[in-house]
Amino acid sequence: SQCTIVWYVDDNKISHVDKDVVTDILEKLKGHFGNITISRGKKHNFLGTDIEIREDGMIEMTMIPHIQDAIDSFGSLCGYKVTSPAAAHLWDVNEDCEVLDEEKAIIFHSVTAKLLFVSKRTRPDIEPAVAFCTTRVQKPNKDDWKKLKRCITYLDQTKNDPRIIGCSNLEELFTWVDASFAVHPNMRSHTGGVMSMGRGMIHCRSSKQKLNTKSSTEAELVGTSEYVPFNIWILMFMKKQGYDIKKNIL
Repeated sequence: SQCTIVWYVDDNKISHVDKDVVTDILEKLKGHFGNITISRGKKHNFLGTDIEIREDGMIEMTMIPHIQDAIDSFGSLCGYKVTSPAAAHLWDVNEDCEVLDEEKAIIFHSVTAKLLFVSKRTRPDIEPAVAFCTTRVQKPNKDDWKKLKRCITYLDQTKNDPRIIGCSNLEELFTWVDASFAVHPNMRSHTGGVMSMGRGMIHCRSSKQKLNTKSSTEAELVGTSEYVPFNIWILMFMKKQGYDIKKNIL
């Protein structure tokens, strides 16, 4: 019976089990702010994200126009099928490789920014590749260009794939954290974390660790320390919605 309003800058989402309560709040908002844009029902577009609530209760999200815009901006693709957004040598940096000219460097930076926006919302599968590219935007070289090209090619071949999330139990939360030891040129490790309530990922993160570690065991501990706060945030949010997480597995 609780009405929840979440906001992102000047965009709001209002939820309540009773549609009349939502209508009442919308009328109050219109009375204060005047004419506002309202979207109700099973389909929405929020900041470029197409959202559909399916009949089975799952939520399907896509950003096909944004992905196509990034593909068009990049301009060239691999001439073969790729099965992942990055190869095993993603973190290897060749400092002797030729630096991109100014025009290509600008394209590299722009496309990486576009993909960062997409990866955080609908395509978490490209996040490790995008995380690497964000560390190379200041002075990208031809090797970096090839890595971005592979990611763009993968997106071109899978751009219609939706992100699907849902829940099998509102009182159960599962969290996975892993670390790749000393994979960056400065010998720092990389953390990957993901959370689920049983159906798809409700949150994920791929990021370089902020300090050097002496072993893979220590890297795992640092990775867990970096990601667990997101788990705590979900616990607090769900509790305020009236749902106590009774099974929280890390």
